[in-house]
Amino acid sequence: MNRTHYKCSYCDTGVLRAARFCPGCQAELHCGAPVGLYLFALVAAIAIGAACSSALPEAESWAGWLIGLAAWVAGWGLLDWLYANHVTFRRNRTDRPDA
Repeated sequence: MNRTHYKCSYCDTGVLRAARFCPGCQAELHCGAPVGLYLFALVAAIAIGAACSSALPEAESWAGWLIGLAAWVAGWGLLDWLYANHVTFRRNRTDRPDA
């Protein structure tokens, strides 16, 4: 397949990048990183911000949270970059291929 199409992992049908469902088997397309990784990046950024904030003097503790915010933005951007071309096809267990 070329850059404008994906190949369905269930029925081998070519699927346009802008599509939400496979026209062959109606599997749903999910693009990008899993949501759990974004949540992990958020929790890690909060932990980094809290650690940096507690390590700094009280008058400058806001800088620790700024570092945490920067870590969150960097983590989000890294996930978007790493999973830019990642696509998964999902079907409900009740879905059956056409016979």
